[in-house]
Amino acid sequence: MECFFNPRGVAVIGATPNPRKGGNAILRNLLLGYRGGVYPVNPKYGRIEGLACYPSVDAVPDPVDLAVVFVPAPQVPAAVDACAGRGIRGAIIESGGFAETGPEGNRLQEMLLATARRTGIRLWGPNCMGLVDCIHRRIFSFMDPQALEQGEFISGDVSLVVQSGMLSAIFLIDIMSNATMGVSKVCSLGNKVDVNECDVLEYLLGDRATGVIGLYLESFSDGRRFVALCRQSEKPICVLTGGRSRQGATAALSHTASLAGDRRIVADALAQAGVVEARDFKEMMDLCRSLSLMKPPKSGANRVAVLTLSGGAGIVATDCVAERGLALADLSAPTRDSLAALFPAWMPVANPVDLWPAVERQTDPDADVFGRSSRALIADPGVDALFLHAFVSSPRSRPNPAVLGAMLRDAGKPAVVWTIGRRDDCFAFQQEALTHGLPAFPEISRAAECLAAILSPRRRPEGPPAERRDHPAIPADLRRLLDSASGPLDEERSKAILGVSGIPTVPEAIAADAGQAAATASGLGYPVVLKGLLAGAVHKTERGLIRLGVHEERAVREAWAELREKMDNGGRVLVQKQVPPGVELILGLLRDPHFGPCVMVGLGGVLAELYEDTAFAVAPLTHREALALIGRIRGQKMLAGFRGAPPVDRDAVARVLVTLGEIGLRHGRISEIDINPLIASAHGAVAVDATIILD
Repeated sequence: MECFFNPRGVAVIGATPNPRKGGNAILRNLLLGYRGGVYPVNPKYGRIEGLACYPSVDAVPDPVDLAVVFVPAPQVPAAVDACAGRGIRGAIIESGGFAETGPEGNRLQEMLLATARRTGIRLWGPNCMGLVDCIHRRIFSFMDPQALEQGEFISGDVSLVVQSGMLSAIFLIDIMSNATMGVSKVCSLGNKVDVNECDVLEYLLGDRATGVIGLYLESFSDGRRFVALCRQSEKPICVLTGGRSRQGATAALSHTASLAGDRRIVADALAQAGVVEARDFKEMMDLCRSLSLMKPPKSGANRVAVLTLSGGAGIVATDCVAERGLALADLSAPTRDSLAALFPAWMPVANPVDLWPAVERQTDPDADVFGRSSRALIADPGVDALFLHAFVSSPRSRPNPAVLGAMLRDAGKPAVVWTIGRRDDCFAFQQEALTHGLPAFPEISRAAECLAAILSPRRRPEGPPAERRDHPAIPADLRRLLDSASGPLDEERSKAILGVSGIPTVPEAIAADAGQAAATASGLGYPVVLKGLLAGAVHKTERGLIRLGVHEERAVREAWAELREKMDNGGRVLVQKQVPPGVELILGLLRDPHFGPCVMVGLGGVLAELYEDTAFAVAPLTHREALALIGRIRGQKMLAGFRGAPPVDRDAVARVLVTLGEIGLRHGRISEIDINPLIASAHGAVAVDATIILD
């Protein structure tokens, strides 16, 4: 990747003197700051922008590591072949007209991929805006040179990776013109024929000039690699994904698949990897700016002090803070005494701190009530972070960004500022605050959201689980079934496979006749459950093929006969020990096209699809990740012991989740596993019903 970020020389294939053409913009942008050799390539011209122009890439002098290609799409494959033959290590293809346009464009893109595989040249794009390095002023892009010349780069440690071409340029211009944040690099990936988000992310994770990474992605080239990189990152990563609306899982056989949807797995995979997720472009930039400017307190706690100039604003700010899982700090006695000295006698001191009575009480125009109050709150050991409300158009009701920023850095505590006031005053305050490491926002909700992202506990880098080498042996008959069958396996065969793989299952046996059913029930002990198993039938409840709470021999014989009649005297009847009551969970595995084997946990039973209280994770999982996955479902009260019931053995459920992931990784023909329900109690967890679906 060094050939893209630190090339010794750049050839511009398709350079032109026409100022309205992208080939000219690329040249002019390179000349704004790049210090290496710049070599225009176009047989029509001898000189362009004062530079010698070469008839072909073969004529370009050494050293040249990178080519920026901007010629019509049909000419690009030949240009890339020439670059590879010349020994150029990488090419940024900014031309459009490839897979995004239809079959002919897709054919051209496949030609590029074939060249990359044959020669080893790395290809960035096509259909992209290239790369901008704001710190080194390297602009390998055809974005408007006038906009760049009129704007001003604010160097910082935020790097952006954007799949959309024009969007990356718009991001940069918006950031420059609005003084949003300091930027290190902006990378536009386009169609990702070769270089993809994982390649760039891996480079940025090792880049000393990058401290925070923001990505806008419309697809994942390699979801498993992306998650692996994120879960090992010490740098905050924020991701915005396009196409989040749920279209539903069409033709899904299992509950697991029907509960997934395209969006849910993506969101949960990102959460598993410790990624901060954004919902729109501005939010992504605000989150990146906040994570760049402010670091979480060393304590890892999330107690917030709210300093406001209005009781109403304080109430709304408190609501926003609480809705994002943050706690309102209890102010210490010394802090309350210090603040009380500023307030009139009738004003009680509480959090949120309504500062306006103290501001009005001061007769000295130079009295820094805001600064003194902030200092007292920052010094409080029970306060981990501050939410500040500033009316920036009045000196009495706004903080001094330089002083406040220094106090926060010394204390190691973060803060956000919600600004209100005249438009120009707010913009000027935001610019000044940015230079002192203080994030400011025009909306209360966004300020609270960004504070929550800052205070969210960072994942310690954790590699993937160690590969398990003691996999249980699969008996020959089940091995043949896994190798040759297709579609859904019935419950008994599915649970047999899960059982030998290490997942606890309920005692059970197939009964060929009513007498065998009665003998099996007697051996298992009453009560028992009888189930009718039909080939290809997954949902037995809807077909009336389950008999619960069967307590004596005559009822067993009758139930067996009823089930056989319902199945037109076909199928098989399963007799099963009825498990004592517990919390009904649904656990599952599915094979996602982007992330591969993924496991799922949620509230289960017959109402699983009604509750839709589920969480997903990419396999393999560590035990700690499995526990975290269980902690992401909403039904925590059920797991913790509802109405006096003992809490569920979460470790037992976590072990089943880890094993499910291992099964999915080990057996590639398994497309889905559905365990519903898994009965969890204080004494462990057992799979009561299950379906395995094979490709």
